[in-house]
Amino acid sequence: MIATASRHNLEFVRSLGADEVIDYRARSFEDAVTGVDVVFDTVGGDTLARSWGVLRLGGTMVTTAADAEHTREQRVKDAFFIVEPDREQLTRISRMIDACELRVFVDAAFPLQEASQAYARKPVRGKVVLLVDR
Repeated sequence: MIATASRHNLEFVRSLGADEVIDYRARSFEDAVTGVDVVFDTVGGDTLARSWGVLRLGGTMVTTAADAEHTREQRVKDAFFIVEPDREQLTRISRMIDACELRVFVDAAFPLQEASQAYARKPVRGKVVLLVDR
């Protein structure tokens, strides 16, 4: 698996299982990679546009980038997917987390009443979590 990250996160991404990590600030990934089977894009825009060139013929593009949701370009529409709530899947994921089969990285946690501060936070690594009292 090949991934991109900033210099600050190269070792972290390797620890997640990447065989090769490209520092996207030092080198364009499209100059380093060709003929890949699948590209998973979470950035969109120019990064998505440049990603098409690294796919092998018949390769698959998957993007979660918000700007892809309303595109007119058919190949981007075909690559776009959005997550929809699914109780069974969420239950399975929570069991995987509890069993340490899936690692979760949390940058910060905020009480629900501080949701606006949580939304404004730009995490360095991991997700921002809202804590909800039961």
